[in-house]
Amino acid sequence: MKHLKQTLIMAALILVGCSQQPLSYTDYVDTRIGTGGHGHVFVGANVPFGLVQLGPTSIPEVWDWCSGYHDTDSTVIGFSHTHLSGTGIGDLFDVTVMPVTGEVNYARGTEDDPQSGLWSYADRTKEITRPGYYSVPLTRYGITAEMTATNRVGLQRFTFPAAEDAGIVIDLENGGCWDDPVETFIEACGDNAVRGYRYSKGWADAQRIYFYVEFSKPFADLRIHSVNYMPLYARADFSTTEGEQIMMKVALSPVSMEGAQANMAAELPGWDFEAVAEAADKAWNDELSKISIETADEQARKVFYTALYHAMIAPATFCDVNGDYRGADGKIYADPGYTTYTIFSLWDTYRAAMPLYSIFQSERYVDFINTMLAIYKEQGKLPVWHLHGCETDCMVGNPGIPPVADAIVKEFQGFDYELAMEAMKASALRPDRGQDVRMKYGYIPYDLFGESVAYDLEYALADGALAQAAKKLGKEEDYQYFLNRSRSYVHLFDHELQFLRGKDSKGNFRKEYSPFASTHRADDYCEGNGWQYTWLVPHDFKGLVSCFGSKEAFLTKLDELFTVSSVIEGMETSPDISGLIGQYAHGNEPSHHILYFYTMAGQPWKTADKVREVLSTMYSAEPDGLSGNEDVGQMSSWYILSSLGFYEVEPASGRYWFGTPLFDKASIDVAGGKFTIIAENNSDTNRYIQKITLNGKTYTKGYIEHKDIAAGGELILHMGSEPNVWYCANEPETYEDQRPLPEDRLFVSEAVEAEIERIVGMLENPRLKWMFANCYPNTLDTTVHPVESTDGQPDTFVYTGDIPAMWLRDSGAQVWPYVRYVNEDEALKNMIAGVINRQFKCICIDPYANAFNVEPLGAANKTDWPEADPYVFERKWEIDSHCYPIRLAHEYWKISGDTSVFGETWVEAMGKILATFKEQQRKDGHGSYVFLRTTDRQLDTKCVVGRGNPVNPVGLIASAFRPSDDATTFEFLVPSNFMAVSSLRKAAEILSAVNGEEAMADECLALADEVEKALKEHAVFDHPEFGKIYAFEVDGFGSRFLMDDANVPSLLAMSYLGDVPADDPIYMNTRRFVWSEANPYFHRGPAGEGIGGPHIWSEVIWPMSIMMKAFTSDDDEEIRECICQLMTTDAGTGFMHESFHKDNCEVFTREWFAWQNTLFGELILKIVNDGRVHVLNSII
Repeated sequence: MKHLKQTLIMAALILVGCSQQPLSYTDYVDTRIGTGGHGHVFVGANVPFGLVQLGPTSIPEVWDWCSGYHDTDSTVIGFSHTHLSGTGIGDLFDVTVMPVTGEVNYARGTEDDPQSGLWSYADRTKEITRPGYYSVPLTRYGITAEMTATNRVGLQRFTFPAAEDAGIVIDLENGGCWDDPVETFIEACGDNAVRGYRYSKGWADAQRIYFYVEFSKPFADLRIHSVNYMPLYARADFSTTEGEQIMMKVALSPVSMEGAQANMAAELPGWDFEAVAEAADKAWNDELSKISIETADEQARKVFYTALYHAMIAPATFCDVNGDYRGADGKIYADPGYTTYTIFSLWDTYRAAMPLYSIFQSERYVDFINTMLAIYKEQGKLPVWHLHGCETDCMVGNPGIPPVADAIVKEFQGFDYELAMEAMKASALRPDRGQDVRMKYGYIPYDLFGESVAYDLEYALADGALAQAAKKLGKEEDYQYFLNRSRSYVHLFDHELQFLRGKDSKGNFRKEYSPFASTHRADDYCEGNGWQYTWLVPHDFKGLVSCFGSKEAFLTKLDELFTVSSVIEGMETSPDISGLIGQYAHGNEPSHHILYFYTMAGQPWKTADKVREVLSTMYSAEPDGLSGNEDVGQMSSWYILSSLGFYEVEPASGRYWFGTPLFDKASIDVAGGKFTIIAENNSDTNRYIQKITLNGKTYTKGYIEHKDIAAGGELILHMGSEPNVWYCANEPETYEDQRPLPEDRLFVSEAVEAEIERIVGMLENPRLKWMFANCYPNTLDTTVHPVESTDGQPDTFVYTGDIPAMWLRDSGAQVWPYVRYVNEDEALKNMIAGVINRQFKCICIDPYANAFNVEPLGAANKTDWPEADPYVFERKWEIDSHCYPIRLAHEYWKISGDTSVFGETWVEAMGKILATFKEQQRKDGHGSYVFLRTTDRQLDTKCVVGRGNPVNPVGLIASAFRPSDDATTFEFLVPSNFMAVSSLRKAAEILSAVNGEEAMADECLALADEVEKALKEHAVFDHPEFGKIYAFEVDGFGSRFLMDDANVPSLLAMSYLGDVPADDPIYMNTRRFVWSEANPYFHRGPAGEGIGGPHIWSEVIWPMSIMMKAFTSDDDEEIRECICQLMTTDAGTGFMHESFHKDNCEVFTREWFAWQNTLFGELILKIVNDGRVHVLNSII
C-alpha cells in the first residue's frame, strides 16, 4: 500500500509538473534542515502555531541541543510535548513520555552507560519525519514510536514487542537544558487516564503546565516514582503481544488539569491515529499553501517550504479551547475574544518574522498584538522574550515595541490603538535595563551598563518605531520626542574610526578597541562586534549616512564590511557570530537588514548580488542548512521574504525594500485576496530588476508598501543582467512645495497658475503632481526680469537659470510653453513681447553673440578675444541663437495676432541675421568671425586661431558652436541648419505679411531653399546598421561626425521643433541611431539611459534628451518609460538638472536650470493635451 501511494504521488507530480502545483505542500518540507550545525530546530509532530510540539528529546543538555534534537546524536530520553525551535537557550521539554520494556532507572542517563536512565538509541535510518507526523524505532526496547498532534493534544502510538513488563513512563523531571521542576503532581483517573502538572524554573522562571492523559488500553498499574517527595515519574504498566499498539493522548493546558481534559474532549475525543495525522498534514498544507511558488529549482523549493514550516512553529497557542489563559502575572484570565499566544522571541522576530506574519497571517497577527498588549497590562511592559507566561528579559532593547508600532502603521484593526500607545510609551520610559542612564546621558555609557552599544541601538530603533506610530495617530508631541530619542546613536559614532562604539559617562570612547573583537555577552555589543553593530540603525538610514559625512563614504565602508577579514578576535568570542561574508554575519539577527542598505542607497544591484549569495550559500537542503540559530522563525523568515524579492528594513515603516526574487512566480494569500509576484526573464544571471509594474502600472519606488501587498494584486518584476535603478534613492518623505514663496516669485501669471491647477487635478501620481507644479512655472518664478523700457515697448530680460545672463536660445525656449496663454493673460502677453523685443535688440547689438548682459556691464570671460561689446556676456556664434527668437516671435504672432514686436528693430535684426547666415556659408572665405578663449576645455574655444576647421562652401551655414556652447568639430552643424531652414521661412512669412518687406522675405526663402537642398545632398549618410541617417556635423568635403548632442536643436529634437516631419524615414532611422551605442554620446547605466555630450563630465545624461525622446514619440510605453526615468533621476529635488551621471543620478550638474524645468512641464502638458493622461496615470 505504501509503495502504491508513492507511485500515485509520483504520477500526480508528473501530471501537474507544468503548472508546478504540488500534490501537497508538505511534500516539499524537509524537517531535517537545520538539525545540524547551530540550527537548533524542533523535530517532531505539531500543527501550525500549536501549543503541543511533540518530539524526541536527547540526552545532551548543551547549546546545540536546545531543541532537544541534533543530527549528530541518536539518543532519546523520551518524547516531550513542548519544545523550542531555533533558540540559543534551552527550556520546556515538558511532559516527556518514554515507552519501555523491563525495569529501568528513572533518570536522564548518560550515553556511556546504557542502563543509567530511560534513554535508548533511535534508529535514524528508519526515522520518518514530516509536518504533523514523526516516527522512529527505539533500538533498546524494540519499540516503534509514532506521534501526531492537534493544537493542544499530542497523540502517540507505540508498537510493542511481546512483553509482560511493557510500560509507558511519564517523565516530569527532565526539562529543557537548564530547566528543573519545582513542584509536580500526578495521579491516576481510573485505569486508563492520568492527570497532573509540572511547575518548573529555568529560563522561564515560573512555568506551569497542566496535562491530562488517556491510554487506548487500561494499564495494569500506575507506579509513581518520587525524588525528595516530589513525584517525577509515573509508569503505566502493560502486558503486550508482539506488534501490539498502544496509543496515548496527552492534552496540555496553561490553566488547569480540568482545562487540559476539556481540551482533549474538544480536539481529540477519539483514537483514529491516521485521521489525526491527516488532519495535521492538512493543517500544515493549508498554511503552507498560503504562499505558492513556481521554480525549476527543486532544492530552492524544498528550502523555501521548510523555511515557511519553521516560521510557523511559533508563536505557540497559550490558551485553552474556551479561551482561558494564564497571564504574565500568574493569574487566570477568561477568554479575551482572541487566541492567546506565547514564545515571543522578539529580539529575533521583530525583524522579519513578524513582518512576514503581517502579510500572510493577518488575522493571527492581530491576535499576536492583542496578546502582547495583554502581557503589558499584566507585567507593566511589553514582552521582551516571553516564554509560557514568563518574562525572561532575554536579549537587549525593547523588541516588543516595533511589532506593535508596525501594526498601527499598517492600519491593522482589532486592537486598541490607545492601549498600544500606552504600552509602548510605558515600556520605553521604564527606568530599567539601562534606560535610566540612557535618559540621563542621552546614550548608555559603557562604564554604567553592559552591552551598552547594543542596548542603546535597540532602544533607538524601538523609539523610531514608536515615533512612526505616534505620527500615524497624529500625536505630534510623542512623535517629536521619540524621534529625537531615536537619534541617540549619533553620540556613539566615532567619526575618526567610523564605527559605533562604546563611550563612557564622561563622553570618552573606549581606549582599547578593535571592531573585529568579541567577548560573548561581556562587551559593548551583544552577540556581535563593531563591524556588525555599526549598521544597526535601520530606522534612520539618512541619519546614519550623514554620520559618515557622505553617501560615498558610507558606501565605501559598507563595501568593506563584505571584504575585510572574517576573523573574530578574542578569547571568548560569541558563537552567534556565524555565516560570515567578511564581517557580515548572517548567522545572527543584527546583520539581517544590512544587505538592503544598498537598495536604500541607490545601488540595488549590490543588494541583489549579496542576497543571491546569501540565499545560495547560507541556506541549503542539508541538516547543516542554516548558518546560525533558526531563532524561532527569524532565520527562515529572512529567506522567505528575501526570496520573494523584498524585505522590511525599517521597523514600523509599512514598506519593504526590493532585493531580487529567487522564484519565477509566487502567490501569497493576503487580506485582500491574492498577491502575485512574477519575475519575468529571471535567472541567476538576470538577477537585477529592470522595471516593475504593479497591477499593470509602472512602479517607480525602491520599495513596496504593505497596503499594496495586503490589497492583493500583481507585481511584475522585469529582470535583466545589467545593474539598474528604477526609482529615486533620495526620495523625499513628503512632497513639499519647492516654489519660492508667492511674494518672492518674479512673475505670476494667473493663466499659468490655473493651468497648473488643471493639470495637477488630472494627475494621480503625487510625485508627478509635485514635479509638474515645481517645474512648469520655474522660468516665471525665478528668471523673468521685466525691465523699464525707454521706448514704451515691453522689455523683459530672462536669466538662463543660475547664470545672470540671457541666452537667446535658452530664453526663447524658456518662455515658449507660456505663449499659448497670451490671449488669457495680458501681463503674460506683455512679458513675452518684452522677451521678443529684447532678443532682437540683442541681435542688433551683435549678431554673433549668444548671451547678453541686462545692461552694458562688460560682464564676460576676460580672456575672450576679440573683446566684445559690454552688452555681450558671451560671443559664441551659434545658428540657433537666431532661430529661437524667430520661432518664438512667429508663434506669439500666430496666437496673439500682435504685430507690435515687428518694428524697426525686428527688421534691422532680420537684416543682420541674413547677412550673418550668408557670411557663414563661407562662399567668400572664412568671414569676419573668430573666437579664442584661454581655457583648459578643448571645446570652449576654436581651433585654427579662432576660425575653426575649414569647410567646403556647399550652401550650408557654418556654426562655430553647438547649442551646448561647445565648439563644432565640422562647422556645418546639421540640426541647426535644419532649424535655420524652418526659421527663415517663418521670418519670410512675417516680413511679407506684417512688414511688406517682400524683397527680404524672398531673400529668406531663397536662402532656406539653398540650405535645404544642401542638407539633402551633404547631411545624409548611409549607415551600415541604421540605413540612411542624418549626420550631426559635416564639412562639405565629405567628412562627417556621426553623433548627437543632448542640447536642442539636436538631431533627436528636429521633429519636436517642426524642422522635419516625425514620419520622415531618414529622421526615424536617425532617431534609432542617436538612441543607441552607435552614438558616442549615448550612455546607459544603472541610473538611466540617454544622450549627453562633451560639454561637461563624461558619461553623463542630459534629461533634455530624455524629454526629446518623449516629445518625439507616438508610443505610450516609450513615453511612459521616459517619464519614469525623469521622475527617478531628479535626486529627490523635484526639479530637472542639467545632467546626471549614468551610474548615479545624485551626481548631477546645476541645481537650477530653468530651461529644463520648464521643458519638463511643457512635456507633461503635451502628453495631457494629446489625450494621453492615462500614460501618466499608469505610473506609481
